[in-house]
Amino acid sequence: MRVAIMTLNAYDNYGNMLQKYALYRTLKKFADSVDVLWYPATKSFFPYDLELNRGTIGNLKDAAFTAVRQYKIKEFNDANIATRYDIPYLEELADEYDFFVIGSENVWNPDFKVPDRFLEFAPPEKRIAYAAEIATAKLPEDVQKIYREKISEMPHVSLREREDCDIVEKLTGKRPLQVLDPVLLLTANEWREIEKRPRWLNQKKYSNGYIMTCFHDGNIPKQIDALAKKIGLPVVNMLDKNNFEHYVTGIEEFVYLLDHAALICTNSFHATAFAAIFKRPFIVCNVGELNGSLLEMFGFSERATDNLKINFDPLKIDFTRRDEVLPRERAKAFKFLSEALGVDPLEKFLGGDAR
Repeated sequence: MRVAIMTLNAYDNYGNMLQKYALYRTLKKFADSVDVLWYPATKSFFPYDLELNRGTIGNLKDAAFTAVRQYKIKEFNDANIATRYDIPYLEELADEYDFFVIGSENVWNPDFKVPDRFLEFAPPEKRIAYAAEIATAKLPEDVQKIYREKISEMPHVSLREREDCDIVEKLTGKRPLQVLDPVLLLTANEWREIEKRPRWLNQKKYSNGYIMTCFHDGNIPKQIDALAKKIGLPVVNMLDKNNFEHYVTGIEEFVYLLDHAALICTNSFHATAFAAIFKRPFIVCNVGELNGSLLEMFGFSERATDNLKINFDPLKIDFTRRDEVLPRERAKAFKFLSEALGVDPLEKFLGGDAR
């Protein structure tokens, strides 16, 4: 069986690459061959496509840092994911694969210009949506008709967020299955297979642990310094362009840092997901509506705060509900995929190793 994945392709986002890797690796458990089709979305997803304000050293530095970071992410992609870059018109691929899977993050977001987001180039029976995300509270009226028609044509549809399931149910009259983001389909032990300890982490100041921040907008709460002082641990600010070593962290190093952090402070969906995978203490700052469903699913709603205003011990967390829910949700996701791909359920995965 040959399967192709369509997703948002980029080299500038950890979460994007990690969900793509996880979906690729999961589908490899079912299929003989899996390819990711490099079909860039939106106006600019080519690696190293940088907007420069000429004549300013600061912007040149940012561009250089970003180029190194993108290069490292691309290295991970090319070493771990079978990717087809030189694809013809998508219609010419329809007969090459048994199934096409669209997933996951933002692939149905109307603000992104995703080519063939509903896989119309392939026969309907070959179309599968896994954990697709709409990522908007309300679909614009001008796209509702096309969304209704194209989603209704797909025989196997699953979404990541409960709110998105509500939107699709209202549009089509049929409620799709809510499933885990791809990163949650791999166990902690599977993720540890790719981990790599950053060399700079060997510095003495990190010997007793560290607080890791990951804010996708780059706006780190000012209160983090007071929290770090109270806990007595240094801070590793990911996405901080003022720290070259931290900013250019590779995918393998990023996963290691999440796995070994004493505390994770974030507003990132995927950093939160990895905190659940690795069972690391975390705080979600200024959580959005769609992030909330992940917290609710695993019983972590109290970990959401505004500007780090907390009334709990940040280093203590109860993973009881996570341990109950995660294996069950993994089993549900594997069952969906096995039925969509027309293969026997993978019994050894349905047990849902939660480690």
